[in-house]
Amino acid sequence: MNFQLFTDYPSWFWLLCVVCGGVYAVGMYYREKKIGSAISAVWWKRVLAALRFLAVFILAFLLLNPFLKSRSNQTEQPIIILAQDNSSSVAQGLKDTAVYQNLIADLQKSLNDKFDVRTYTFGETLKEGMEGMHFQEKSTDLSSALNELNNLYQNLNVGAVIIASDGIYNTGSNPVYVKNDLGAPIYAIALGDTVQKKDIRITRVLHNNIVYLKDKFNIITEIEAIYFRGANPKISISEITKGNVKIISEKNINVSGDQFNTNLNWEISADAPGIRHYQVRIQSLEGENTTDNNIQDIYIEVLDARQKILFLANSPHPDINAIKQAIESNQNYEVEIQLAGELKGNIGEYDLVILHQLPSSKYQIQDVLNTLKSKNIPLWIITGSQTSMSAFNKMQNLVTINSAGQSANEITATLDNGFNLFTLNDKNISVFPKLPALNAPYGQYTVTPASQVVLYQKIGSVNTKNPLLVYSLPGSEKYAILLGENIWKWRLYDYVLNTNQDATNELISKTIQYLVAKNDKKQFRVSQSKNVLNESESVILDAELYNDSYELVNEPDATVVIKSEDGKDFPFQFSKTTKSYTLDAGYFPSGNYTYDAKVVYNGKEYKDNGAFSISPIRLETINTTANHSLLNQLAVQSGGQMVYADQLEKLVASIEQSSSAKPVMRETIKTQSIINLKWIFFLILGLLVAEWFVRKFNGGY
Repeated sequence: MNFQLFTDYPSWFWLLCVVCGGVYAVGMYYREKKIGSAISAVWWKRVLAALRFLAVFILAFLLLNPFLKSRSNQTEQPIIILAQDNSSSVAQGLKDTAVYQNLIADLQKSLNDKFDVRTYTFGETLKEGMEGMHFQEKSTDLSSALNELNNLYQNLNVGAVIIASDGIYNTGSNPVYVKNDLGAPIYAIALGDTVQKKDIRITRVLHNNIVYLKDKFNIITEIEAIYFRGANPKISISEITKGNVKIISEKNINVSGDQFNTNLNWEISADAPGIRHYQVRIQSLEGENTTDNNIQDIYIEVLDARQKILFLANSPHPDINAIKQAIESNQNYEVEIQLAGELKGNIGEYDLVILHQLPSSKYQIQDVLNTLKSKNIPLWIITGSQTSMSAFNKMQNLVTINSAGQSANEITATLDNGFNLFTLNDKNISVFPKLPALNAPYGQYTVTPASQVVLYQKIGSVNTKNPLLVYSLPGSEKYAILLGENIWKWRLYDYVLNTNQDATNELISKTIQYLVAKNDKKQFRVSQSKNVLNESESVILDAELYNDSYELVNEPDATVVIKSEDGKDFPFQFSKTTKSYTLDAGYFPSGNYTYDAKVVYNGKEYKDNGAFSISPIRLETINTTANHSLLNQLAVQSGGQMVYADQLEKLVASIEQSSSAKPVMRETIKTQSIINLKWIFFLILGLLVAEWFVRKFNGGY
C-alpha cells in the first residue's frame, strides 16, 4: 500500500504554511525569558518553538483542504455460481433426492477450497442459498434466473456458472437466447430422464380470463399423446359449482400416431355472472407414466356488463389514443372515439364521457353538457390549447382559472400525500415526478372545497398549489379534470424508465374506476385487485372504513374470515395503513373461497363480503421429459460443458483448469479528506497540551 498527499492548491502554498508556523513560533519564543534556568532555557525554548511550529503548520495546512490518496492491491478469488433447479419435475427424475443433495453439498465443499462459491435455487424465482432445496416449485423460469445472475454479478470476477437442471422450462423465454453478460462459461449438471414415456396429456388450455354475461366464448385445449397409437380416449369439459360436477360436453379423439397432437375447441355460453370454474379432463389410459397432467382447471370471471366510454375530442391528438390504450388494458371498458364536429349516436347510452379540449371556441357542445347533466353521466375533462377557459369555468365547480389568453406553462407533477379517494402503488408513485413536462393553462387557479387533488403542478423547481389532476368528492356529481396536455409523453417515458407503462396506466385506470363506480354509500368495504389468482400468488385484501362525514378512519380493528369450499375457516386481522386497512393473507390451495369482513365503530357493526378463486398450477406435470440438448447448447455456446450427476469430480477438475476461473489482482484507490481524520485532531491537541505542560513545568505561566 502506498500513500499520496495532495491539495487543490499549488505546491508553493505548502511553503506558506511552513512560513506561517515558523513566524508564529519565532515571534512567540525568540525573546521568551520566563523559561527554566539559564543553562537549559535555550533547549526548552527550542522544544516549545518546535511544538508550536508543528501545531500552527498543521492548522494552516488543513486550511488547504488536503486529501490523502491510498493505493492497495487485493487478490480476488474467482466467483463460482451454483444454481440448482428447485422445481418438482427435477424430483421426478431423481432416484433419491437425499443422495443428490449430499452430492451437491460435496461439490460445494470441493469448490470452496479454491473459489468463492455463491449458491442459488430457482423455479418461479431465483433465491439465494441452498437451504430451501425441496423440489416443490410449481414452475421453472430458467431465462429469468440467468438474467438476474447477469445483473447481480456483472463486472465481477465470475469464473464459472453451474446450472443443475433437467432442462425443462415452462415459463419465460428460451434460455438459449439469454445474453451471457458475465463472460463466464456455463457448466450444466444434467438431471432427469430424456427417454419419452407413454403418456397422454393436456399441454395447454387457451381461454379469456374475463367474459361478459350472455356472450359465447371458446376454450381451446391442446392434447398430446405419446406411444398410444390406436387409442380412442374421451375428453370432457365440466363446470364445477360448490363441489358439484356438471359435464358440459364430451368428445372422443382417435390417436393416429406415436407422437400425436391435436386441438379441441369448446364453445361455451356465459349464462351466469361471477367466477366460473371449468375443468377439462382426459380419460386415463392403461400404461400412462402419470395421470397428473390429464386434468386442467380453468377459472373465468363472467362480468354482468361492459361499460361504454365515449372519448369526445375537439380535434385529433396523440393524447387520445394514449389514454384509450391505457383504459382498454382493462377488459371491463369499451372506448369509442368521436370528434365534436362529427358526433353521432345517443350520449345517454354511455357510462362515462371524456372531453378532450372541449368546450372550445369552435364547439361549445352545450347540448352534450345538458344531456350529461340530466342523465348524471360522469365526466372527465382534459384541457388543452383549444379549450375555452370561460366555458370551462362555467361547466364545473371544481377549479376556476382566470386567464387572459391561451398561453401555457410547462409543468411537471408532484403528488398530494393526503389524497385518499383511491390508492396508488408506491413504486408507481415515485415515477410521476420523473415524467416529462405537460402544458398546463397559464393563469390564477382557484380550487373549491368540493374537490380533492392528487397531482399538483411544479413549474421548474418551484412547487405550486395549482392542481394538475383533480376529482370531485364522493356523493356529488362525478367529475375529474386533467389540467395538462401531452400525457402521451408520460406513457412513452414511463416505458423508457421501467420497460412498462404501469404508472400511467394505473393512474388512468384508477381515474376511470373512480368515475364509473356507482355511488356506494357503504361505510365499510373490502376490495381486491384480482378475483382469480394462481397458487403462487398471495391473497391481498384492502379495506376502507368511513365515518358519518364520509371521511376515512381506521381507529378500530377490522377482521376477516376466509372460508374454503369445504367449510374451513381462516380468520385474520387487517393491518392498519395511514388511513385504511390491508391484509396479506398468504398463499391458499386451489379452489373457490368466500370472505366475510367486519369492524365495530362507534358501537355499530359494519360488514362486507366477497369471493375469489385460486387456480392450480400444473406446469411441472405437463412435460417431465428432460431436455439435455438445451443444457448442452447453453454450455457449449458459453465455452463450458455438460456433465451428469455422477461426474461431479470431472466438473471440479474442468473448472480448476479453466482460464476464466483464475484470481485477479484489483487495485483499490481510496481518497479521503485529512480534515476528517480523527487522529489529526488528537495530534494537534497533543502538541498544544505538551507545549502548555512544558511551559507550566518550567515556570512559563
